[in-house]
Amino acid sequence: MRSEATEILFGNFQTQPSLFFRFSQVTFLVVTMYLVPPEARMQMPVRTERLVELSCYLPLQALLLPILYNIAIIALCAVHGFTTRKLPENFNESRYICISVLTTAFLWVVFLPAYFTAFYTYHQASILAFCLIVNATVTLLCLFAPKIYAIYFVNEEQLQFATGGSLHSTTTASTAVVAVGHARGNQILPDPQ
Repeated sequence: MRSEATEILFGNFQTQPSLFFRFSQVTFLVVTMYLVPPEARMQMPVRTERLVELSCYLPLQALLLPILYNIAIIALCAVHGFTTRKLPENFNESRYICISVLTTAFLWVVFLPAYFTAFYTYHQASILAFCLIVNATVTLLCLFAPKIYAIYFVNEEQLQFATGGSLHSTTTASTAVVAVGHARGNQILPDPQ
């Protein structure tokens, strides 16, 4: 039997893949930064202007390798979200996950050329900040808007709980309907077997 500390540190079977991906990314970044450490450089983008930019220089290979790792994870999530988008009603959050991941993939496709072709360093920082803000906003909306909708706008009378362990609903809200039932004290009837 596993202790609570082991459960917190290493998680259960469902969270182990995410822990593996996080650990491998951190290891990959530490090795990359050790082999090719970044350095501060002063550069003058336009020779006729009196503007000198202090920027962090990292060779293109050392910068692209972690980005390619992230793109591979995004592609895996997009394929998984796309293939599971039409599962039964209890799992239809996957379409929102799919939309979120596809939006992230689109932002990366737009971000990479724009970032590497930006002339000034502050343009690169602005493009990066804008893409991260849009990505975070879309992810929050895709993942939490259906739950908030279900909590505030789905009536308890519209929910029907049936035996057999399945939830039948007269609405088309996501799995947050189950969360509404539990949050308001309703119980799903147990399986009669």
